[in-house]
Amino acid sequence: MRSFYLFLFLVLASRAEAQEVSALAIGDSLYAVGNYSKAIAQYEQIANKNEQVYLKLARAHQAKGTLDDALTNYKLAATSTDEVIAMNEYGKLLITKRQFKEADSVFSALISVYQTNPDFYYQRGRANENRPSTISIKEPDSILKQKIAKVHKPLEDYEKAVALDSTHQKALAQVATSYLKRKDYPVVERLAFKALESYPTNVEIISTLAQSYYYKGWNEEGIEWFEKLLALGQDTQFIREKLGNLYYKKRKYEKSVEQYLGALKFSPEDWYLHATLAKLYNHTADLKSAETHGLFAVLYKDLPLDEEYYTLARTYEMKKDWKNAMKYVNRSLEEKPENKNAEYTKAIIADNYYEDRRAVLKLYEDFIKKYEKGEYAKYDPVLRLAQERRDKLNEEIFMAEGEEEE
Repeated sequence: MRSFYLFLFLVLASRAEAQEVSALAIGDSLYAVGNYSKAIAQYEQIANKNEQVYLKLARAHQAKGTLDDALTNYKLAATSTDEVIAMNEYGKLLITKRQFKEADSVFSALISVYQTNPDFYYQRGRANENRPSTISIKEPDSILKQKIAKVHKPLEDYEKAVALDSTHQKALAQVATSYLKRKDYPVVERLAFKALESYPTNVEIISTLAQSYYYKGWNEEGIEWFEKLLALGQDTQFIREKLGNLYYKKRKYEKSVEQYLGALKFSPEDWYLHATLAKLYNHTADLKSAETHGLFAVLYKDLPLDEEYYTLARTYEMKKDWKNAMKYVNRSLEEKPENKNAEYTKAIIADNYYEDRRAVLKLYEDFIKKYEKGEYAKYDPVLRLAQERRDKLNEEIFMAEGEEEE
């Protein structure tokens, strides 16, 4: 009889084990084809779940997007540093969920055992990169020192990852970005070229390198690397604007226009892009386009509008549409009376628009009187032009009045 019960127990145990194996296999098949909810249902049928089953549940929940459930199961799977795969994935998900302190603890535990794994240092750096500071300078020195000692500095972790693996692209990118923020451009470039040796199309590294050249004023090099980003399919408003500005500095106005038009596709109502295009089209003598974008800049921008009105005034001046030129230069000066360029431009427009020569003369005289006592007045080319035109007008008025007396 006892043998019979033993046999029955073994049969039932065998069936239960077979059912669990079947549920696991079915769950794995469903997970493989992206049917995560049904895969989860199969895994949940397993009565005696171990770390591997919890890991499968965690992965399925993460793939499905139910991240809180994924965290719960990762925690059950990551019972010790022996479960290194589960702990690694658990720590990464904690970063995604912005639970940075917990993520730091997970990767610190892994580092204590696996001290030569570069990615664990990189992940801990990520955990602390955006971790809110709980340190207050008002705290006693003893407490402050304790808190500071507990914080792992992200840059140090990134640099450790690079020291362990000189081809770790993400760590290299983070280190390069850190030095870019410090404006240490030689270090940025050295790190960038090191990264590109092993991965020549790393767009994050190329972007950092392009920005380094941009901010240090190496325009040709900046153009080269921003153009590489576009060639690699990285088309963004940021890239287009930076590239447009670089071409502008090189006085390649047509190419600059092309880039700012590309930027405009991302933000069609960006007043700054329209204003910049208006100025560029003035340089290329495409005055119709300059007028169009100048009007859009006025339409989309909140006050003040002095620069946009001034650009429109210059456009109409070049079109010899003196009425509109005067209209917009006056609007510019209403917005910002202390605009030297607009004041001089108004005198030029009046010179072509007004029949009253004395009214024009007064504008030049007022301008000269206002700026002739400036510290660098004798070096001011605009002031010199105004003085020359004043003298010429005085001569013209004198000659005209002499003819009238005869």
